[in-house]
Amino acid sequence: MIGDITVNEVELLNAYQILGPSGQKGLKDYLRYLLYKQYKREAMAAVFHNKLLHNLFHSLLHLVERDDFDLMQIEKRVKQIKELYYGIFEQVHNRFAEVIDDLDSCEVIKEFGHNSFENIDKAIRSDNHIMVRFEIIDFHQGFCRLSQKRDARNIVAV
Repeated sequence: MIGDITVNEVELLNAYQILGPSGQKGLKDYLRYLLYKQYKREAMAAVFHNKLLHNLFHSLLHLVERDDFDLMQIEKRVKQIKELYYGIFEQVHNRFAEVIDDLDSCEVIKEFGHNSFENIDKAIRSDNHIMVRFEIIDFHQGFCRLSQKRDARNIVAV
C-alpha cells in the first residue's frame, strides 16, 4: 500500500533530517548516482537479455541464411525487433525518469539501436541481399557483444 511506511524508510528519513544542508545535498547526490548506475544496469540487462528479442534475432538470421529470402519478410521482422527493442528500453527509462530529474538516456542502447536499424533499413532499400545479410549479421554480433558487457549481465536479487 502506498501509505505504508516501513521501518527502513522511517530510519532513512530520521537520519536525513539530522544531517545538515551539505550532508543532505551529498546524500541526494549519492542517491542519484546509485539510481543512475542501477538504471544503466537494468536497461542493459532488460534489452540485451530479453528472450523474445533473442528468438526474433535467431529467426531473422535463419531467414537471411537462404539465398532467396524475401525482403518484405525481413523488413517486417526487423520492424518487430525494433519496436520491441525500443519498447523494452522505454519501459525501464520511464520507470527511472519518474524518480531521477533530468535522467540522461542510456546512449549505448539508443545509439547502437539507431545505427544498426538505420544500416539495415538502408540495405533493404538498396535491394541488395548480400548487404542486408551482412548488416543483420553485424547487428546480431554487436547485440551479442553488448549482452556480454558487465553492465548487461542479469541482475540477481540477493
